[in-house]
Amino acid sequence: MDFVKNDFDYYRRTIEGMYQKYYNKRILIVGLALLIIAFYTFFSQEFVFLNIVLIIALAAIIGFLINQRGKFPEIYDRFLQANLPEVKIDRIEEDEYSYLAKEDDVRVNKNGVRNLPSNNKQYTMMVGFEKTFFAQQPLQIIYYDMLDLTYEEKYRLRRNGYSSMPRFLRRFSLGNLKAGIGNLFSFIFGNLFILFILFRLLRYVIAMLRSFM
Repeated sequence: MDFVKNDFDYYRRTIEGMYQKYYNKRILIVGLALLIIAFYTFFSQEFVFLNIVLIIALAAIIGFLINQRGKFPEIYDRFLQANLPEVKIDRIEEDEYSYLAKEDDVRVNKNGVRNLPSNNKQYTMMVGFEKTFFAQQPLQIIYYDMLDLTYEEKYRLRRNGYSSMPRFLRRFSLGNLKAGIGNLFSFIFGNLFILFILFRLLRYVIAMLRSFM
């Protein structure tokens, strides 16, 4: 399929920018957390062993993210090869916060998604990131026909004004949470770790602010 190769050549820089931004944001957040913990440990000398363990863990996460960020050419080529010689057309179902690619059973987060027009006017190239809290390889590149786009039933009703749940609460609905969980063990372990880190960061920031007041 010539149009697939043309699409991948034409949009490579755009998609690489999205990919780099995705990882740079996470590297920055983890790096900031590491610096806060290191700064607190250096000046307070409290919880030294625990903080060293956290610093090592966060440094390992940064290393993993940097390593994944560098794999773009390999991952991009994998998507290209998956659509050659025959393009893979998926069926997309839209809900409030994600797109479900039915053939691969993958949910793409609506936040940050791009729908790029293909050289073949019949199809659209959707580029986004998997809607799971801990995806080892989150980038998704999916061809689909916009005319075949369907809506999840509850979302369709909400679009037409039939909803008893306020919009700000819908993000915490069971369906949306289930869509983002992915692997249950990773979800539980990862969220406990994140909550623990956030608790320590909040405590350390408050302690440092008090020391300067």
